[in-house]
Amino acid sequence: MSLQTDLFSLLTGLFSGHVYPNVAPELTAPPYAVYTRVNAQEQNTLDTNGGTGNASTTHLQLDVYAATYAAAQASATAVKAALKGWATENTVDGEQDFYEPDTKLHRVMMNVFTWHM
Repeated sequence: MSLQTDLFSLLTGLFSGHVYPNVAPELTAPPYAVYTRVNAQEQNTLDTNGGTGNASTTHLQLDVYAATYAAAQASATAVKAALKGWATENTVDGEQDFYEPDTKLHRVMMNVFTWHM
């Protein structure tokens, strides 16, 4: 399984399956989540040709969308609680609140850093 597949599985129950890579389909009803892989890097090793089965770090951006500010905050809190129980080591390194005037939705953006095989 890929990191993104694992993340989808972790979050899908929180959003009734409304979890999308990179962008949500047009007219998706809130609440929903979008995840984006910002950067992934395999760790260096001294093994021949870089070795196999090396640990990796991946920076993900998770965006949760909701109709109200309170609902967006509640969704973000639920996501953070789910991440604490995730088998993949991770940390949430920053959050930012937005209002999307085009969709009239509130958004919480979270930066998540992971360490995995």
